[in-house]
Amino acid sequence: MSAGRKFSVQRHINNQNIHNGSGQVVSYLEYSLGIKEGKYRSQKIPPFTRHENSFFDRPIDKIIVEVENQIVREIAKRIYNKLTQYDEFFNKLESVATDSLIKKNLNDIIKGSNL
Repeated sequence: MSAGRKFSVQRHINNQNIHNGSGQVVSYLEYSLGIKEGKYRSQKIPPFTRHENSFFDRPIDKIIVEVENQIVREIAKRIYNKLTQYDEFFNKLESVATDSLIKKNLNDIIKGSNL
């Protein structure tokens, strides 16, 4: 990877999820020469030209994600509809939220008044 700071590259190398400490920091010139000598692999697409896949690159994957999202929305709607039958629950929740907001606003007013 190219970066402006050596410590950024070292942090990237040390990341357990990426390189797990396997790598070394080299200058761009050394990297370029290393590619010609076969020491390093070249990047197929420079990182600054990468872009997200367009819709037409992988439509099936996008359709699957949307179907999953629709299923989750439907389940959430069913759960919510069952919860709304319990007015007492929502009244209590509203009361607790209101009390909390009043206390927060009161604390903010007291802190701001320099009493």
